[in-house]
Amino acid sequence: AGLCSWVINIVMFYRVYCDVEPKRLALQEAIETQQAAEAKLSVIRNKIAELDATLGELTAKYESAINAKLKCQQEAEATELTINLANRLVGGLTSENERWGVAVGQMKEQAKYMPGDCLLLCGFISYCGYFSRSYRHDDLLPSWRVYMDAQETAVPMTENLDVISLVTDEAIVAGWCNEDLPSDRVSAENATILSNCERWPLMVDPEFQGLKWIKKKYGEKLKIVRVGTKGYLETIERAVSNGDVVLIENLPESVDPVLDPLLGRNTIKKGKFIRIGDKEVDYHKDFKLILQTKLSNPHYQPELQAQCTLINFSVTVDGLEEQLLAEVVRAERPDLEELKAELTQQQNEFKITLKGLEDGLLARLSAAGGNFLGDTALVENLEQTKKTATTIEKKVAQAKITEKNINEAREHYR
Repeated sequence: AGLCSWVINIVMFYRVYCDVEPKRLALQEAIETQQAAEAKLSVIRNKIAELDATLGELTAKYESAINAKLKCQQEAEATELTINLANRLVGGLTSENERWGVAVGQMKEQAKYMPGDCLLLCGFISYCGYFSRSYRHDDLLPSWRVYMDAQETAVPMTENLDVISLVTDEAIVAGWCNEDLPSDRVSAENATILSNCERWPLMVDPEFQGLKWIKKKYGEKLKIVRVGTKGYLETIERAVSNGDVVLIENLPESVDPVLDPLLGRNTIKKGKFIRIGDKEVDYHKDFKLILQTKLSNPHYQPELQAQCTLINFSVTVDGLEEQLLAEVVRAERPDLEELKAELTQQQNEFKITLKGLEDGLLARLSAAGGNFLGDTALVENLEQTKKTATTIEKKVAQAKITEKNINEAREHYR
């Protein structure tokens, strides 16, 4: 029984072995095939890794080259833009180069004589306002020059100095003329004195030329009062506190004593208050007082003359002649006189505009700082400014021809 069981088991083992052995051999072969494939796969993966690394390096080099190319293109474009702006800037400033060079030379020369010129200007503003033009320029100023030249240490002064040119220019005078100031030389000097004097200006103005100009100049901001009228002190008090401009018109020879502290600027409490009557009023630093009288030859107290700067706005012979000519032409040829007035105002506006454009251009150039060749807006503003200035200069030249023809036609009525 035991041998029989062994034989049976051996037979069963054989049968199982015959069935399993081929499978085991096939498994072994599959394992060997897999190992060979995995070895090949590893080699391929290593190769791919090497290729990926090489691709990364090439990609980085490519991107670096592209960035360098873009940077070079941007620098080239920026350089081209800078060159273009520089050419436009040089082209725009070429016409100004010579004039500005001459102006710089003149300013350097003027700096040598500035102390004497300023001394002469201060004397002119302080003391010449009441006198006629001939007395101002033929007597007072020459005598001052002789006196200063005779000092042990002579005060240098510019020869043939136009004193008002130190504080005014054509544009400022043109603006005054547009505000109804007569266009003669004396009126320009009077306006300069009034605009720059430290003491309160007192206009001797029998023909109301200065009064008309002041009212047009300050417009609605001007507070107009008359001494002795109801409530005039209250108006002055409010103006002193608010920093307004006050015009006291038709000032008599005898001035109300209550105004003495105001005329003398006798402030109290460290300049913060001033006494008007029995009141202490806040004194605003921007307050301005202008006095006007219609008396042709007033006799004021010495104290008032010391407290104010007298300015004689009486009409001159030349001014009266021009006004009479204007009235005659207005009656005979109203179209001609109207064209003359329009042309004069236009010329004044041109002067103001040109001065404003030049000042604006210099301000932008001085404020640019650093490398302003990259400031496209600055160069464009410069070009626009020059274009406008050129257009205005052409109009000015044409207007001068027209004005000459008008003046020739007006001379027939003189």
